[in-house]
Amino acid sequence: MKTQKAIISFSKTKDHELADIGQAIANKMTNNPNYPTPTLSISDLQAAITAYSSALIQAQDGSKADVVAKNASRTTLENDLSALGNYVNLIADGDALKLQSSGFPLTKLPEPIGILDAPILTVHYGENAGEMGVEISPIAKASGYIVLYAVVPAPADNNDWSSKSMSSSKSTLTHLKSGNKYVFKAAALSSEANKMNIYNFSTPIEKIVP
Repeated sequence: MKTQKAIISFSKTKDHELADIGQAIANKMTNNPNYPTPTLSISDLQAAITAYSSALIQAQDGSKADVVAKNASRTTLENDLSALGNYVNLIADGDALKLQSSGFPLTKLPEPIGILDAPILTVHYGENAGEMGVEISPIAKASGYIVLYAVVPAPADNNDWSSKSMSSSKSTLTHLKSGNKYVFKAAALSSEANKMNIYNFSTPIEKIVP
């Protein structure tokens, strides 16, 4: 199972936000009993934050040299935060409360998708005998689709139907028995639906296969 971690890369953080993030971390990490022996002293981190904040102000209306100095201070602060973040992740070992107490921004956990809504299924004749084309209305967050099909009258148990898994919303069913009436239905796939073997199927469609 995926666990949260402290974010340790700040390369995409805006200049004016980095000092605030660093200060929030420094405040939370000061005398934090969850992290008794940080690999970087909080006083050193505070010094890097102060130096960066001053350089940032100076660079706003300063010379090219001031901008270079700001960038150097930013690199130092990013490296310090990264080193401290590695320590936080090591000590917390996925413990959400410990991670939250560090002040570091945290990675997001994937939200469960659940059982997705039933799609709309369209079935049309294929190019050759014994073929039927199927098209499924796209469902957001679906990892794929499944089409069930069977000769009418269809079995009561879905497990007894023929099936085809699809990575896209369009496909062609082949090797069907020409002249037989088939019933078709489709569902959107998700990790939760697959584990529980529970799906919301589309309205069944019956067609005679050419």
